[in-house]
Amino acid sequence: MENCIFCKIIKGEIPCHKIYEDDKTLAFLDIANDICGHTLVIPKNHCRNILDAREEDLTAVMNTVQKVGRHYIENCEFDGFNVLNANEPAAEQSVFHLHMHILPRDVNDGKQIYPKLEKIDEDLIDICARLKID
Repeated sequence: MENCIFCKIIKGEIPCHKIYEDDKTLAFLDIANDICGHTLVIPKNHCRNILDAREEDLTAVMNTVQKVGRHYIENCEFDGFNVLNANEPAAEQSVFHLHMHILPRDVNDGKQIYPKLEKIDEDLIDICARLKID
């Protein structure tokens, strides 16, 4: 895509702090620099998000997430990691090129990643009936 910032990073038009690269994916540090090692994993083929990604690109991205996450735990002394993804503006997607966030974690880092949500007033049976795939 012509104006996609991640496509420009893939082409080398914009520099990045590369963590890992293979023929299908690129992993690099997020410029947010909000958590030590905050990494983005993207497919080299442009797609908006999970909804239009090819199966082979999704597989490649998740394989890279696993490889980088395992490296962070086994070789970089992190205790775990979160994987986050957003699809479409309603879910707070802001860059429209599929990407997974890897957030390396230490047991006592004090970061609160997941929001504390209030329980909704809907019955799980009703929700299931509405969402079930037949």
